[in-house]
Amino acid sequence: MADLHLESVSKSYGAVTVIRGIDLEIPFGEFVVFVGPSGCGKSTLLRMIAGLEPISGGEIRVGGTVANLLEPAERGVAMVFQSYALYPHMTAYKNMAFGLKIAGLDRREIDERVSRAAKMLQIEELLHRIPKDMSGGQRQRVAIGRSIVREPRLFLFDEPLSNLDAALRVQTRIEIAKLHKIVDATMIYVTHDQVEAMTLADRIVVLNQGKIEQVGTPLELYRTPANLFVAGFIGSPKMNFFPVAIQRDGEQLVARGMLGSVTPAPAGTSGPATLGVRPEGLVLCQPEQGFLRARLQFEEHLGEHRLIYARTSEGIDLIAKEADGPALAEGALLHFRFAPESAHFFGPDGHRLGHSNKGTH
Repeated sequence: MADLHLESVSKSYGAVTVIRGIDLEIPFGEFVVFVGPSGCGKSTLLRMIAGLEPISGGEIRVGGTVANLLEPAERGVAMVFQSYALYPHMTAYKNMAFGLKIAGLDRREIDERVSRAAKMLQIEELLHRIPKDMSGGQRQRVAIGRSIVREPRLFLFDEPLSNLDAALRVQTRIEIAKLHKIVDATMIYVTHDQVEAMTLADRIVVLNQGKIEQVGTPLELYRTPANLFVAGFIGSPKMNFFPVAIQRDGEQLVARGMLGSVTPAPAGTSGPATLGVRPEGLVLCQPEQGFLRARLQFEEHLGEHRLIYARTSEGIDLIAKEADGPALAEGALLHFRFAPESAHFFGPDGHRLGHSNKGTH
């Protein structure tokens, strides 16, 4: 168990740079999730921390020790892979015990560690089965148990639930959250699944094209995204974006666009900008109450709520989320009003300008 420091960490394959000067501090005991689109470098960064990929520049410190040149086994880390990576001819017990046996631990210590981990993961009855006689979720728990018995300083998870069906994903996600509380360890978890990130993380690291876009708690990233990329990536369905022009109107700044006039606009800004609104911030209403018109493209009824997909006359696609109700007429012209407390403003460079919550007119 340890804290982790990354300073100017980079990775290149020839002329291609895939990790661009990452700086990150993860204190002991924190659960951090790396998220980002495919190819953003999140798994590569995890493998560099584990020692499975050499770094091209910078410094990695685990528990205060510079780990750049240490072998994976010397770093005190344990990694859980997407593919389980279990020995097919060994029982669950032998898979979990194998690394300890290689390390030279005595039989009693091995038995105690395996039994303790099996109880923690509720797989005691699986210890004498081989992998082909287990379900996917059971195999993944054995793989996690193999990491636990090593008593590492740092746990690394590389998309460990992506091969499981929906029900098993939920169950195993809960078990990993419980595991973090029980073992009191530092954990880094890579996923492309936003639900996993939002529910598991103490902090989320959003990566894009090999660099960090924002680091924060799940609610910080959702409520105050630092730029257009984070705003569009965090949240499902994604945030809606509308062009506006910020202008002075007497004593205040006003953002004018297809959603009407939003006041006040962020102080100290003027000119073109982007207004972001979460799907739950667009409210279906009567024509006389609305600021925005869009024609229905599709709707999804999900039980408790529905998602309305529509397109404005300017060709902008939007998504609204609201309580479920009767089906709308195909191709209907819909009217939406805007919940101003959900406004997010971004400048021409994509960076956040501020947050308005006063009103519209």
